[in-house]
Amino acid sequence: MTEPQKSWRDSLPFPAHWLGYIVIKIIVLALAVYLVLRWKGFV
Repeated sequence: MTEPQKSWRDSLPFPAHWLGYIVIKIIVLALAVYLVLRWKGFV
């Protein structure tokens, strides 16, 4: 018999806080986009 598939959330250091990881990634990505636009003179 095969083991049930593990969720990607189970591999995180704190599986219960997976939503927080997604929010932090979105914030970091938005900040990076903002900084690039500001550096290029669009903002």
